Amino acid sequence: MANNYGLFFARDGQVIRMPVNPEKVNVSKDNENDDYNVLALGPIMIPRIPALKVISWDGLFPGRPDDPFVVTPNEFREPEFYIQFFESAMNDRVPVIYTPVRYYEDGTAYMTSETGMPVLVTSFEYEERGAETGDFYYSLEITEYRDYTPRVLQQQADGTVALTGGAQTATVSQPRSIAPGQLYVGAAVKATGPVYGSNNGEAPSAQLSGLIGTVSRIVTEDPLTPYPVMIRDANNNFVGWVKAEDCQVVNTNGI
Repeated sequence: MANNYGLFFARDGQVIRMPVNPEKVNVSKDNENDDYNVLALGPIMIPRIPALKVISWDGLFPGRPDDPFVVTPNEFREPEFYIQFFESAMNDRVPVIYTPVRYYEDGTAYMTSETGMPVLVTSFEYEERGAETGDFYYSLEITEYRDYTPRVLQQQADGTVALTGGAQTATVSQPRSIAPGQLYVGAAVKATGPVYGSNNGEAPSAQLSGLIGTVSRIVTEDPLTPYPVMIRDANNNFVGWVKAEDCQVVNTNGI
């Protein structure tokens, strides 16, 4: 039976899955609220902007693929691979994409709001233990990342205005037509075919049959990505990743 739970990380087009699921994952998010004492009212609390979400767990990097707890036996990697991944993310001071994939036994995804969350690796420790040759135990802490890069408006030679900086680059120009049937983010589509919890097809899958949804993301930086299109349903719930050819652009007003 396929394991219906997985923790994935992505960076620079590379997607990895943690080889062993931890016993528990801790998620915390505090509020930086302030307490004051007001004359005639007594103690009051002033709500402030919530702090960043912090996620942590303790886990195992097994030294052998035949460990009974390994959930990636067909793509087994040595502990050194994972250690270098997290240490390089810290040394390079760059965010990585964290995606927990959760499915019920019938293939229905749940708790999809954390899909594709940028995080920073804020703490990573590991150790070896006697008589457990090849195994490495680790503690990992990741913290929600919010892009704070200033954005700049630039006048282009053709008269358009470009917004640069920050998490995205947007261009303001004259509207242009989109070719009929072309996939784009925000397009309404009818999806028929296998759907996966990650764009590399590692996570548990289900079968779609004419589901009407919306394109939430299209992976373009890696043309070899097997399932590059992320679909959400009519309620904006995460459905999964599918092949582009399994999506038919539709006009929802005419259905």
